[in-house]
Amino acid sequence: MAKNLPTASYLPTDRLNILVIKQTSLGDVLHSTAQVNAIKKLLPNCCLTLMTSTTAYDIYRHNPNVDKVILFDRYRVKEMWWRRPVWVVQHLIQTFQSVRQQKYELAIDFQGRWKTVIFLWGACASQKFVKGRWWFAHRFHQPKWHAIDEMNGLLKLAGLGPGGHETQLFASGKDRERVRSIISRHALENARWILCCPTSRWPTKDWPLNNYRQLANLLPEDVRIILSGLKSDRPAIDASIGGLPESRLINLAGELSIGEFAEFVSQAPVVVTMDSFSLHVAAAKQRPTVALFGPTDEKRVGPNNRSTIIVRAPQANCSRCYRRKSCPNKCVEKISPKQVSDAIEKILGSF
Repeated sequence: MAKNLPTASYLPTDRLNILVIKQTSLGDVLHSTAQVNAIKKLLPNCCLTLMTSTTAYDIYRHNPNVDKVILFDRYRVKEMWWRRPVWVVQHLIQTFQSVRQQKYELAIDFQGRWKTVIFLWGACASQKFVKGRWWFAHRFHQPKWHAIDEMNGLLKLAGLGPGGHETQLFASGKDRERVRSIISRHALENARWILCCPTSRWPTKDWPLNNYRQLANLLPEDVRIILSGLKSDRPAIDASIGGLPESRLINLAGELSIGEFAEFVSQAPVVVTMDSFSLHVAAAKQRPTVALFGPTDEKRVGPNNRSTIIVRAPQANCSRCYRRKSCPNKCVEKISPKQVSDAIEKILGSF
């Protein structure tokens, strides 16, 4: 690992160009807002270019700390590489050219995977820093640290101070107006309600949907449950709550953009979620949260939010296996609705 450079002493004192690379999952990209904010606080006059995935763009769409954005459609590339190889090659070349158009004094890859490192390698930058063990750049590798702490370690290596822990997700005026309309339509202004986010990209993280029906029966009758998710989640959620009146459960899956979801989370008295994007949005908005953990380690990826109650199945003997599709101990499935309702009522009782 390279020695720490003196705090920004190798950078010019006038306006400078910085490239930040962060892709993959929405939660990972949201984590990086803490470091982007820290860079801008230290170097307010810098021109900060962010390279991220197309699906994560909305996380930074209204972020005032980012001056330019380069988008890479990594999921489409993954899907199309064998069906439309010409388009894939063209997209790679165009993205590579976009990265190389600007000369940077500093380039930082907070991801450290080969799919991002190729762009760091190709960037025209005086100094390059990367998470991981790549040979061509100043590198920082502490995989047992919390994800945000590891990125802060990379910033410190670059001489950019201690970094930060406060993640940010900004909503637009239209987002706020739409959420006010939804809250009014369902008469939630003066109601006791909780927001449940039951799905993620990993099946092993997801609490069984039928448990939300049981959860509704355990909670006081005046507590309403709002369920969110992707449009593709809506049929399964509808099937799991079928027969229950809207006075108890409301399905908003597929109705909210990322910005609208962020604003909706900011209004929620309690958020119930697993280790997913919604957990990190709740942390960014500092909302009281009940977080259901299974195959992942809360010490590594848990929320930076003191108002979070972590729930695990005590009898699961979880090894934090990090398996996406099949968990040998079925850890999340062993979390009982009673555990979750107790955690919710503990938070609601403080209001």
